[in-house]
Amino acid sequence: MNSNNKGLIKISGCDNPSRRGNIVFVHGLAGHPWNTWHWQKPQDKNYQKDKFWPVWLGETFPDIGIWTFGYSAARFTTNGSAMPLFDQASNLLENLQNYELGEHPIVFVTHSMGGLLVKKMLSTAQNFPANNQDILDSTKGIVFISTPHVGSDVAQWVNSLAGFLTTVNVEELKPHAPQLRELDEWYRQNVDTLGIKTKVYYETLPTNGVLIVNASSANPGIKDVKPVAVEEANHDSIAKPESNNSMIYLGVERFIKECVPKQKVLPPGDATIPIEIQNKDQIKNPQMPL
Repeated sequence: MNSNNKGLIKISGCDNPSRRGNIVFVHGLAGHPWNTWHWQKPQDKNYQKDKFWPVWLGETFPDIGIWTFGYSAARFTTNGSAMPLFDQASNLLENLQNYELGEHPIVFVTHSMGGLLVKKMLSTAQNFPANNQDILDSTKGIVFISTPHVGSDVAQWVNSLAGFLTTVNVEELKPHAPQLRELDEWYRQNVDTLGIKTKVYYETLPTNGVLIVNASSANPGIKDVKPVAVEEANHDSIAKPESNNSMIYLGVERFIKECVPKQKVLPPGDATIPIEIQNKDQIKNPQMPL
């Protein structure tokens, strides 16, 4: 893993030149490229670093590259830095281009603000198609896990903590913020044209007394996309399935199969393909038009 946990981090299959696709995990506010997705905490006595669902997906799909993306998104200025979504989107896009991920189909698995970041990255790519059309064409699916498409109560909760200065990311997540409504509208207007499949999960339990992302904000409003409630999951635990038999893991696995289907094996060029003739009378005269 990168020493600073920033940028694209390889988990498995990323150096295979013949891989048939890439899965990119993108964490959210105050997240971590590894710990956001892990059902254990690093300080746990029996912590098993490589026993979590990005690794399980790599075992299920050995011919697909599994990546995770790390970036600074602190809640409080005392805990670290943060960049506006506008700037962070260009950072993600540059990382995708540097590793040439546009050469293969891509599925993004996102948590919370990570989903907003991916949407903003795609809108940025659309604004500069000369250099980024490959990323737009390669993006086949996005999994939104508790993504606050029109804002989150986390901003209100964080702002209620007296004595702490919040970062720009918290301010951007305020409910019904104009830039979020604009981004939400952009995605709904472009998702079909871009050919991107969408999968949505949302939390059902509060975190520290607050339902961070409610069902309405978690719903991107895409035709024929039914958001799925995850039972007994809060905003943090929803991204941390404890086994590869959990509902969210199996659902994402199935979604990946839909977005990145296996290529059909064609017969060798010199193979004789039998043709069944339905009516022999039709070939009595080879000059007869069919």
